[in-house]
Amino acid sequence: MQFLVDTGSDLCVFPRTALRERRSPTSYKLYAANGTAIATYGFAHLELNLGLRRAYQWRFIVADVTKAIIGVDFLSFYGLIVDCRNHRLIDSTTTLTTPAAAVLSSNTISSVKTLIGETAYHQLLRQFPEITRPAGTDRVIHHGTVHHIRTTPGPPISCAPRRLAPDKLLIAKEQFAAMLKNGTARPSETCAEPLTTRIESPVAEYCRALIGWFSQG
Repeated sequence: MQFLVDTGSDLCVFPRTALRERRSPTSYKLYAANGTAIATYGFAHLELNLGLRRAYQWRFIVADVTKAIIGVDFLSFYGLIVDCRNHRLIDSTTTLTTPAAAVLSSNTISSVKTLIGETAYHQLLRQFPEITRPAGTDRVIHHGTVHHIRTTPGPPISCAPRRLAPDKLLIAKEQFAAMLKNGTARPSETCAEPLTTRIESPVAEYCRALIGWFSQG
């Protein structure tokens, strides 16, 4: 199968018609150079032999295109240089070259873009292509931070209900009654979080009143 090396395409795409299985379209959209939307159908993991004595593995986006396209994401990741004058592809890592045939542009072949537009938002997104461009290979994580919530085995993480101490319950009821009376709060059918209370000493109350007096003066 022939692949079109296109330095004007943001990423690598693979024609849907070249797959045997049928696929449903996804919500992710690509765009032709003229602004026409291109439907996508997931990914295809390929291993390419470009005649440079090493295998190139990449995750292509399956789309409604007529030819398989190698974009700048693939070229920059593997350090491949397009020599347009001598019609060849150069591997900057091994310095090996492979010949390539020139292709005249036509209406059936168009560069594939992830963004179309020149607003300030489009320009900002172009500064961070990893936001709109799916990764062709697994990203290397350079830190040990992992965010997760353990849901199995056992029930989801929750806070078990518990009774308040009698003295704290009395204080809480008085405070809620005062807030309901002055309109600060209103009754609810459910409680989102457990109630936490603490007893303050008279010194803390005196300091709060003193600060309020100075702020008014």
